[in-house]
Amino acid sequence: MPADLEGRWEGGIAIAGPADLPFAVDLTASGDGLRGTMDIQGNFGLPLSNVTLDAGRLHFELESPLGLAVWDGEVGDEVIEGDFTQAGMAETFWMQRFEDPSEDGPGASFRRTEVVFSNGDITLAGELTFPSGDGPHPAVVLISGSGEQDRDSNVSGFRLFAVLADHLAGAGVASLRFDDRGVGGSGGDNLQATLEDRVSDVEAAIDVLRSRDDIAAGGIGLVGHSEGGIVAPVVADRTAVAFVGLLAAPVLPLRETVETQQLELLEQSGATAEEVEQFRAFQELVFSAVATGQGWDEVEATLRALVQRQFEAMPAESREAIPDEEAMVDSIVAEELAAWRSPWFGSFLGYDPAPAIVALDVPVLALFGELDTQVPAPANSIAMSEAIGESSVPGYTIATILSANHLFQEAVTGSVNEYARLKREFAPDFVEILTEWFRDYFRER
Repeated sequence: MPADLEGRWEGGIAIAGPADLPFAVDLTASGDGLRGTMDIQGNFGLPLSNVTLDAGRLHFELESPLGLAVWDGEVGDEVIEGDFTQAGMAETFWMQRFEDPSEDGPGASFRRTEVVFSNGDITLAGELTFPSGDGPHPAVVLISGSGEQDRDSNVSGFRLFAVLADHLAGAGVASLRFDDRGVGGSGGDNLQATLEDRVSDVEAAIDVLRSRDDIAAGGIGLVGHSEGGIVAPVVADRTAVAFVGLLAAPVLPLRETVETQQLELLEQSGATAEEVEQFRAFQELVFSAVATGQGWDEVEATLRALVQRQFEAMPAESREAIPDEEAMVDSIVAEELAAWRSPWFGSFLGYDPAPAIVALDVPVLALFGELDTQVPAPANSIAMSEAIGESSVPGYTIATILSANHLFQEAVTGSVNEYARLKREFAPDFVEILTEWFRDYFRER
């Protein structure tokens, strides 16, 4: 029945590359049929045409500058999978029902409050989630990973921090999460924000918690995910906090981490050994330019050639459907260069996270995912153990969550391309270890 498919669906198109092209569809029953809109590639509410449901198959179409895009898939148990075609290109797609943890999750009864605060002339917006009871409650500031993250840290449809906030509330811990600069309700520009800027944003968030009567001022800690796990120790080394939680936090020098991440993504995309080696050489050009400020013209020319080769490898029908290929190449090159030449990238690329961990003197929880392909567990957990071993922390737990990826979802391969296909929930061991650590920590105080 059409009414059975009403609601929001999120999915991806299995295009060439390390990750599927994400999209979302909102379906509404209309008489005996369906109407729908789509969000894709920064465009929202695009009207779908020819939306039909027949013999368990859903069909819909979308007009675009590249030609008519067609989805035709079989409806399964909460999942729709099938064929995607456009301009001579034939791929597969999948969709699954959207789940909003802030409405349907186990924390639906928890109290939530919107907050707006400032760091200098930058306005930051976020949300406080409270456990049941009047408090004062212990609390954490949740610190997001790299990229432009909203307060929920939405990665491939998994709202990492929204779900984490509910689990923390269930363990009796309040949390403050906020939109990165330039995202959602926050001002500024994320690419212009250096490591120092991110540290001071977190310090401003701590001040918000300290100012509230329903928060225990002596029980405020930090939980950082991925790049946020780099920021957290720096904050803790210069601002009094009760503890630090590091989730998939890089410990090795970041140049080494970035190099490994990018090459891993390229290999996952099916690149040949020759293509991997070409990219490795190009990567060295970029890193050298960031370090010295010289050689950006060569970086741009090499990048342009790489992008152009990608277009040349496309099916002829797909290339012919692009209204202005040169302009699209220019846009891609400009976007990549803007990221590499940004204050954000420059401040992180040469950074070594280990000394800030060595300087910690508060309890530490450090968790890694066994299948994490972005911050590999073996090397980083060993480096974490060595750094903490040199520190003055009064207690710590380091654990690797079996079968977990970078987002601590229960995974099969750990590939970035797999993220959105997984259940939008944490691996059970992650939740158990995290919440028990917090309960034990506060029980002892």
